Amino acid sequence: MSHSQPPSTTPRGGRRTAARRSRLNLTVVLAVVLPVLSAAVLLLVRPDAPGDTTYAATRTTLTASTLICPSALPGGPSVALTSASDDVDGTVRVGLGSTTKDADLVSGRVTSADDADALAVVGEDDAAPGLVAGRAGADDAAVANCLPPAAVRWFTGVGAGASHRSVLELTNPDAGTAVADVTVLGAEGVVDAPALRGVSVAGGSSVRIDLASVVPRTDELALEVVAARGRIGATVRDRIDRVGTDPLTQDWLPGQEVPSADNVLLGLAPGSGRRTLTVANPGTDEVRAQLKIIDTESVFAPDGVDEIRVPPQSVVRVPVTAVVDEAVAQDALGLTLAASGPVTASVRSMVDGDLSVATAGTAFDTDATVLLPEAPDSGRQAATRQVVLAQASTAGSVQLVARSADGKTLKEKTVEVVPDRGVIVAVPAATRLLTVQPARTSVVGAVLTSAPGGTSVLPLTVPEVNGLVPHVRPGLP
Repeated sequence: MSHSQPPSTTPRGGRRTAARRSRLNLTVVLAVVLPVLSAAVLLLVRPDAPGDTTYAATRTTLTASTLICPSALPGGPSVALTSASDDVDGTVRVGLGSTTKDADLVSGRVTSADDADALAVVGEDDAAPGLVAGRAGADDAAVANCLPPAAVRWFTGVGAGASHRSVLELTNPDAGTAVADVTVLGAEGVVDAPALRGVSVAGGSSVRIDLASVVPRTDELALEVVAARGRIGATVRDRIDRVGTDPLTQDWLPGQEVPSADNVLLGLAPGSGRRTLTVANPGTDEVRAQLKIIDTESVFAPDGVDEIRVPPQSVVRVPVTAVVDEAVAQDALGLTLAASGPVTASVRSMVDGDLSVATAGTAFDTDATVLLPEAPDSGRQAATRQVVLAQASTAGSVQLVARSADGKTLKEKTVEVVPDRGVIVAVPAATRLLTVQPARTSVVGAVLTSAPGGTSVLPLTVPEVNGLVPHVRPGLP
């Protein structure tokens, strides 16, 4: 009799163990592999690059404009006014704080307001676009443009000694307090001047700082004026008072918007005198610069002038009397300074006891309008006026329109301009309002007024016509 064997449990138990192991292994594999696959897929699926969400500011017509005028020189208390826009016949506010008054403003004509203090000229609505204002000295051959407040402005060739001293004037056109930080560069680097850091200017007022009393020294200086808070209009009055019988002479020192590797200085006083080129290097590396002469035929390097080396954050004074006097005698109209890095520059002329200063001009490709002081046009004291143009970006043309104070056209002329060549255009001495219109090019320019009593240099500037409205978008939560 046969007996059946009891069923073995080993295979059955082995299958369950294998099944559990299979399930366990699959879980482990999936846990490891799936994240890796997901990461690989994410790397392969790249979203489109976000589009450029930065938009340029929109230009709009100005509805308010402010110009800052320096305090007057002796004998010349008035401020000249005009509008470069068409069909303007209204008023502007002239003054500071509670002392403002209305003054007439008419397109194409010169009006004036008497106020010897530093002041603001404020135009609103139709009087805002194209607002132009200027100062002139009576006892001194001096002239200055009234300019909008600037965040930064440079002044090069400033003095703080006994015979050459400059006065910095800071004007706040608004109601709130403004603060300015002034950095001083000298021959040996940054000058320690704690009194010029955080200069507070109360609303509707101006502050004058005699640099000789704050940082007395004999080397040439450069100032960087920064509006740390609020709006500041900065101007500099330059004075030369030599020991002896020569009388004091003074003029306004035009500012420079930004340091540049290519500086064009137009307007050299005629005659022989003492000429000083001042170059400031605000950077942290040494800069090398080459001086060239501009005349109506070419731009060339004069003989006997070495390369100019300017240490970092320093100022260099370069005597250029012989070179400039010889160039002026041959009808040169300016200088260029090509540098290996951004610099600021000015050339000071002392001719027949009169001070005049040419600073680096700003190129423009749209209409420039400036106001010129009264000058005799006949007799022994008759003045001559020249518009000097250079640094044309391409071949083009420039139209000049000279008008009298009542708007009468005295001269209208179009000249051709080309790169590497200057242009001189004589305008009547009676010209009070000058408009310069480039076409197909940009240029740098200035007006040189010379008389037996002295010479003045006025850079050509473009009045503000449009404002910029920034594009605003929602920020991140």
